[in-house]
Amino acid sequence: MRLVTTAPARPTPPRPGDDPFVAGLARYVGGLRGRHARAGRSRWWTPIRVLLVLTVLTSLAGFLQKAPCRTHQWTGEYQYTRVCYTDVYALYFAEGLGGDPTTGSRLGVPYRDHPVEYPAVIGGLMWTAAEITNAVLPNDPKVANGQVVSDNRGKTFFDITVLMLAMCALLVTWSVARLAGAQRVWDAAMVALAPVIVLDGFINWDLAAVALTCLALLAWAKKRPVLAGVLIGLGTATKLYPVFVLAALLPLCARAGRLKEFAFSFAGAVGAVLAVYVPVALFVSRTFTFPNATCDHARQLPAWRFFFSLSQTRGEDWGSPWLALRYLRGQPLDSNVPCGTSPRLLNLLGITLFLGIVALVYAMVMFARRRPRVPQVVFLLVAGFILVNKVDSPQYCLWLLPLAVLSRPRWGPILIWQATEMLLTGANFYALVHLDHGSTGIPDGVYQGAFAIRDIALLWIVGLVVRDVLAPEHDVARAGGADDPAGGPLDRAEDQLSFASVYATA
Repeated sequence: MRLVTTAPARPTPPRPGDDPFVAGLARYVGGLRGRHARAGRSRWWTPIRVLLVLTVLTSLAGFLQKAPCRTHQWTGEYQYTRVCYTDVYALYFAEGLGGDPTTGSRLGVPYRDHPVEYPAVIGGLMWTAAEITNAVLPNDPKVANGQVVSDNRGKTFFDITVLMLAMCALLVTWSVARLAGAQRVWDAAMVALAPVIVLDGFINWDLAAVALTCLALLAWAKKRPVLAGVLIGLGTATKLYPVFVLAALLPLCARAGRLKEFAFSFAGAVGAVLAVYVPVALFVSRTFTFPNATCDHARQLPAWRFFFSLSQTRGEDWGSPWLALRYLRGQPLDSNVPCGTSPRLLNLLGITLFLGIVALVYAMVMFARRRPRVPQVVFLLVAGFILVNKVDSPQYCLWLLPLAVLSRPRWGPILIWQATEMLLTGANFYALVHLDHGSTGIPDGVYQGAFAIRDIALLWIVGLVVRDVLAPEHDVARAGGADDPAGGPLDRAEDQLSFASVYATA
């Protein structure tokens, strides 16, 4: 039954330059759309090329920010007080990627030789970088009398991984520029110049998942739902959050009568996840003790299952509201949880809260008088997940960056939110210093204050996006009569199922 027609008239001309920062920057590179953006008249400095160069510079700044932890000894809490800590460098050794040089082994294959607490694609990226590292440094490590006397492979592994992640950052910028549309191509500068890429971009491998998510959104925008699903599946096998793209598409496709396209994407995602995990499960039969041999409830698990089991058994962790609640109560929600078992109350409350957020977002999608844009719904789901999750690592802000830019393309709110993310990153590391030494760093109360400031800023962005959904005349990306530049099959599609009339008469 057709209830509402989504496709609007074009009441106002495009206003891509109503953000003063964008308008000022664009004057130096050919105008708001780009003087040379049209095919056949292009010079080398097209808008997207400018954006990619800016991304390279930002990535270089991120490498330099982490470089001290690549060369300096990690003593005296150096990696925390300089805020240059990175899992990439630490896990080369912790995950046994360099093998055991004293026995002649130069390489440890993830899952086969050592359990890895990350999804399979990250394990593949680790393995690839480790193989390249051994090829670049064939004479390292140097062993004498059964001891390693020098080994530079950790630094080279970090350099190679940063190069891989910087390529992912380029893909993110390029995808956002394409998703924003020709009239708003400069919105991608908010990604290209993002301060959080400098501080958090190379802490972990999250940029790989962000790139796959953005490419999936672009494939959907180009009306290639199967490819979008495959990329979502690969992203989910890198970090779990890309699955929320599918969760966002479900109500949008139901409202527009495009469930066939959703089914294609769903099938592509399932196929991609199986293509990644089935070979690992079949060919890596060795089991390891989870979580460790000293645990009361330790058990043997294949290495590829460590990530899923760790997600179930971890308690309140850094950056989560549950850790703040533990601080206020003076005790965790679940008392005396044996090692290796799950905190049942914490898991139940976390899942229940997130499902409540999903229900609210779905209701908003169906009741809004105009169907929301795809990036808006994905952003709200991912932000909701981060706000109630058991852990919020500093680099999780990268998940939100392109989604926030596409949902609410305004420099002011985006920069303010990023400033609070950077504050929280610094607070995380200095809280670790305090945890180790007590007399230095910052106490829990100060850390929780930084966490609250970040949450307030993120909730502010969420509120702006919700307002744009409920009052689409405020939506900057829809100025000039645009519907959903990233919508693909949903762009200008007529609604087949919605309750917008109920909302309109309420």
